[in-house]
Amino acid sequence: MLSKVLGAVGVLLLLTGLFLATRPLSVDSVSCGSVYAPDKGITPMQCDTRLDQRMNLVAGLAGGGLVIAVAGFGYAAVRERRTNIAS
Repeated sequence: MLSKVLGAVGVLLLLTGLFLATRPLSVDSVSCGSVYAPDKGITPMQCDTRLDQRMNLVAGLAGGGLVIAVAGFGYAAVRERRTNIAS
């Protein structure tokens, strides 16, 4: 049960991070684009702070989600292996 919860939470955090990375930003009615594709023609001073903050948020969510999902799948693999060895 724990492995399923960890896997689900990890995947949810990873997907949330990816969603936020593709969502466009705007500052003072100026479109900045997204973390993956900043808009062309914007001055760096307008959007750098917001894009950097969003990039840190995306990295934290996606990285944390990946670690939690791998921990859940690893826990399931170790538990299954212990079950097979014991029987």
